[in-house]
Amino acid sequence: MSLHHLIWWAIAIALVVVLALTGAQLARALRELRRLESRVDAYADLPVVKALERGERDVARIEAALAQIEPLIERAKHALEIIRRGPIPPEVIAGARRLWTEIAAFRATIGR
Repeated sequence: MSLHHLIWWAIAIALVVVLALTGAQLARALRELRRLESRVDAYADLPVVKALERGERDVARIEAALAQIEPLIERAKHALEIIRRGPIPPEVIAGARRLWTEIAAFRATIGR
């Protein structure tokens, strides 16, 4: 066998060894990735993470409630105006006075 062939055989063997070591490193990296994934999944079950998720939901609910507070304030102002006018609306009082005057006028015409 010539020196030229021996060099090519040495290069081929070195290439196979490098590819085998690369494959082994890739397999190790995948194994570590699976292990890391299982740990991350386990972290999701921690009480701290659940409390943080619950806190995020609470913040979202509070933000939604604060967004709706302006219409509630307007409704409360309107309700206060009605309460300040009295328990009976002025339209009802005016209607009752007109009815009272009509009844008084009717009685006056019947009594003659």
